[in-house]
Amino acid sequence: MDLKQSFKVVGIEDIIRKKNRIAITFGNFDGVHLGHIHLLKELKKISNDNPIVVVTFDPHPAMYFSGIKKPLLNTTEDKINLLLEAGVSSVVVQPFNQSFANLTADNFCEWLKENFNISSVILGYDFCYGKQRLGNFEHMKAFAEKEQWEIRKAEVFKLYNDKVVSSSSIRELILQGQVEDAEYLLNRPYFLPGTVVQGDQRGRLIGFPTANIDLQEDLVIPKYGVYACFVEIESSKKLLPAVMNCGVRPTIAKGLKLQIEAHILNFSQDIYGKKVKFFLKKFIRGEMKFESIDQLKEQITKDVEQAKNLFMDI
Repeated sequence: MDLKQSFKVVGIEDIIRKKNRIAITFGNFDGVHLGHIHLLKELKKISNDNPIVVVTFDPHPAMYFSGIKKPLLNTTEDKINLLLEAGVSSVVVQPFNQSFANLTADNFCEWLKENFNISSVILGYDFCYGKQRLGNFEHMKAFAEKEQWEIRKAEVFKLYNDKVVSSSSIRELILQGQVEDAEYLLNRPYFLPGTVVQGDQRGRLIGFPTANIDLQEDLVIPKYGVYACFVEIESSKKLLPAVMNCGVRPTIAKGLKLQIEAHILNFSQDIYGKKVKFFLKKFIRGEMKFESIDQLKEQITKDVEQAKNLFMDI
């Protein structure tokens, strides 16, 4: 079996190419949440100042085996950027294909040995690997001892209320519109990235022009409704206050097509075709159907005022 799998390295590529000594961990890292940050900090403690490397997989193994797309918390690009911002030197993106899925637990460890010069490794508390997920901490520990890798298993990361931080729990919070709780677990606001596309101009006609986006990938869609949010345009790092609507717009639209749009406060620039991110800060109200356009305009005015009051407190 060919153990030289084709993977992409983002960050400092020479670390991998030149087989420098590294500290390494593996996983999906969906959301790059507080639990993931905890794991990286634990890896740093045993790194002996060697570069930190994360191996992640694309697509998500659960999607590969089920054949069903699973809404995620990040695009692959954003996940990589968040890991690099967290202090990771290199992110290895391994295609999760049939060849890789067929690696046994022993093959997986040999793959690590073949492709990386490992000094230390840490596994998440529930990380399993290899065909039929037969590889676990005890299996890798036996291999690591032969190769003289320092190895640890990260303890489960819990909050003060003994709640385990997980990607699945964060997804559920977002589905329920609880974006403030999700922000706490992510240590940042949940955001929706996309490209601004031409809408039907109805927002402009009623006095509230919006930026409509096409999402870059299948991401977790928040509970339908209105949110206070910030908009970032083209990675500018400048956050513009806005009111976002997520839903099917039952008052003015026909059909059930999802639309995600934001009215940026005190903003009139043309941003069609630009990449943006909507950072969700607070759920204002659920989606509603109004009897008239005037009632809709009146409610949007209230939504904008409520968002403004929120932004004054931030």
